[in-house]
Order: sequence, then structure tokens, then C-alpha cells
Amino acid sequence: MNPLGQEPSFWFAVAGATVVKLMTSPYHSILRAASTVFAAIFAAYFFTDALLSVMDWDPDRYKAAVAALLALTGEGLMRVAIQIANDPTRLVDFVKAWRGGK
Repeated sequence: MNPLGQEPSFWFAVAGATVVKLMTSPYHSILRAASTVFAAIFAAYFFTDALLSVMDWDPDRYKAAVAALLALTGEGLMRVAIQIANDPTRLVDFVKAWRGGK
């Protein structure tokens, strides 16, 4: 049985990462917890296969690990993407910092 087309190991990794994310989060409201869970599941479900494809990694070996990492970091990555979309100068600052500048 593959819920939503993913193996149980995928969902186990996403659930584990989501629990870790919730337990280490400084925010404790119900709304914040629900949005964190949604962001974790959304990022893992929609971006795991794409990232595996771009990186040319073997899905049989790396899918659960990539899903867990995306579940842990997806909310932060989405927040950064929204900030960049709202203020494109942040992208310039990010690229400068990436290249070692200030």
C-alpha cells in the first residue's frame, strides 16, 4: 500500500522529521504547529522527487533521507523564497553572501 503514491519509508521519514521539527520549535501555538506540519509535508511531498532528479541521485537509496531533510527545512526555505519574492534585493544580498562577500 502506497498512500499518495509514496512508500511507507517516505512517510515514516517525513513524520519523524516533522516531530523533531515540532519538538525543537520555539513556537507552541496550535496554528503555528499546524502550519509547520503542513509546510513539512508539502515540501517533502512536492520537492523530493524533483530534488532527486536534479541531483541525479538514486531514489531507492536516498528518497527517505531527502524527504526527511525537506520536511525539516522546507518551512524555512519557503519563508526565504517568500521574502525574496517580496524584496528582490534580498536575493542580491544572498548571492553576495554565497560568494563570500558582504
